[in-house]
Amino acid sequence: MSAEKKRFFVCAVLAGGSGTRLWPLSTATRPKPFVPLGDMGTLYEATVSRAKALGGETVTVAGEPLRPLCEAPGVRVLLEPARRNTAAAVALAACDAIKRHGDGAILLVLPSDHAIEGDFSGTVNSLAGLCESEGALGVMGIEPSGPETGYGYLEAAEPLESGFRLARFVEKPDRAKAETMIASGRFAWNSGMFVFPLVALREAMRRHCPEIWSAAEGVVLRGDDAAFRALRPISVDYALMEKAERTVMVRARFSWSDVGNFASLYAILPKDANGNAGWGPGRAESCRNCLLITSRKETLLRGLDGIAFVETGEGRLAVPLSQSEQIREGVEAITAKR
Repeated sequence: MSAEKKRFFVCAVLAGGSGTRLWPLSTATRPKPFVPLGDMGTLYEATVSRAKALGGETVTVAGEPLRPLCEAPGVRVLLEPARRNTAAAVALAACDAIKRHGDGAILLVLPSDHAIEGDFSGTVNSLAGLCESEGALGVMGIEPSGPETGYGYLEAAEPLESGFRLARFVEKPDRAKAETMIASGRFAWNSGMFVFPLVALREAMRRHCPEIWSAAEGVVLRGDDAAFRALRPISVDYALMEKAERTVMVRARFSWSDVGNFASLYAILPKDANGNAGWGPGRAESCRNCLLITSRKETLLRGLDGIAFVETGEGRLAVPLSQSEQIREGVEAITAKR
């Protein structure tokens, strides 16, 4: 990107989800992005800070129940009439951006629950430049650290000036397929962070998911949300990106975590001399390599190794960190009875 190039970003922060795998920290009324993570603050606050640093406008797309959690200085909350997954949220943000700023802006789509350290703005601008030169829709790819089966993948095709043309999106693979893809060197994890020049996005959505675009226009231009409420939930990956003719990727120049379970939360937190992370007033004795989050000074934890122990007013959880990805079914069984 030349030093003279100035872009106007509309940063659409997508807020929602229940964060089942971070229960009892995360609940339906306070989803993962809004949970205070010790000295780190919240993931939502960090996302908003990254967005605001780019200039332009920061907009959070969320449902009415989350409005109080989303309100922040320098942030405008754009309410969804109903939660219909990311394709509808992106279309709503795009129509709103065109109405307010014209179609020369660039829409940056950011999930609100990612932990990032490194050259975020440089990566965003690199991808924006590539999108502009190619007339394409862009996505940030994450360098894989292993054959992760919980993420979607992006396959790079021919190299471009600062990235790659995309060959295809691959949904969450089994381990054998993930190992093969990583060994090829052509794949990155799908971060779910997108750069969309508004002209290219409008054209692509009208072509590949016109009902979603039309429903969003109805909300923004006419205040009519009936068609939006009638949409079936679908992700922007399925509805648009896998069908679009011109898609590009750059590899992120930052570390990234979606903080999807307690093992990944433990990984990004500072550790003490015994490898423990966490916060709270409880007492820990002879514990090693644990995530320990307590809410009562009367809590005593002793002799634990590799365990996540999480205690809040919502409940208590104890699970080996290596099994923290597998708690969803049990958590849903507990919370469904309330």
